[in-house]
Amino acid sequence: MKLAAIPMLIIGLCVGCTSTGTVTSEQLKHTQWQLSRVDGLAIPPSFNASIGFIEALQVNGFAGCNKFFGEGELDDSKLTVNKLGMTRKSCGAQLDKFEQQLLQALKQGSTVKMQNQRLLLQAKKTFEFIAK
Repeated sequence: MKLAAIPMLIIGLCVGCTSTGTVTSEQLKHTQWQLSRVDGLAIPPSFNASIGFIEALQVNGFAGCNKFFGEGELDDSKLTVNKLGMTRKSCGAQLDKFEQQLLQALKQGSTVKMQNQRLLLQAKKTFEFIAK
């Protein structure tokens, strides 16, 4: 009888793995993500970007050239980062433009989805991150 419960437990755990429903701050807390794709296209190695979430939905990361940080707010699966601060290095026109697109998506707000160990931020562009 106990063995019959194991497949149900496994099915229940896997349902959470592929969930695309409402993302909560608890799901994001203490997670780290590495950018892998933008609008479905693999990013060049030079565009190495990441994002992390700590207590009280504090956000920090690396946008490819500059570090950033701010106060995240999650409302109905929309993530907005307020009081966004960052270092101010320039790494060339192409990388600077990429950074601005990512940071703009965070400032203006992006729809957040989690699916199969991936975090999607959808704004004008879709940023796809993988779990670190």
